[in-house]
Amino acid sequence: MKQISLFLLIVGIILTIFGLIPFIFGYPYSNSSNSGPTNFWELIVMISYEIKGWILLAGILISLFSLLLHKRMAIFK
Repeated sequence: MKQISLFLLIVGIILTIFGLIPFIFGYPYSNSSNSGPTNFWELIVMISYEIKGWILLAGILISLFSLLLHKRMAIFK
């Protein structure tokens, strides 16, 4: 159970960081409607803009669930 809690915490932190990207960085420059990302980082920023709020909310909820699961295991030991 401890490994599951740690795994969920790591996943939650990664999703939260991914969800915070649009609030920190601006949308990449596009000179036409058909232009795409020029590098991998711009692709990450564009994807994170598409799922901005949902991925942030999911990351926070998974992290909280992981912490509650860890606390529950400590109470029942």
